[in-house]
Amino acid sequence: MMLTIKKKGFIDELPEIVEDAIKTYGIRLRKIEIEEDEKGCYTILITYDSEFRP
Repeated sequence: MMLTIKKKGFIDELPEIVEDAIKTYGIRLRKIEIEEDEKGCYTILITYDSEFRP
């Protein structure tokens, strides 16, 4: 099953958030979407496979 989590952050926090997602989900990570709002804040949607299937 695919799950998506939502995080918020500013531009200087994006590298840390993406790196943490890669370390946490590894090969289960499917995609990361980053959207900017009108105030300069970013919404990061991290989609991963909740069940590992080799």
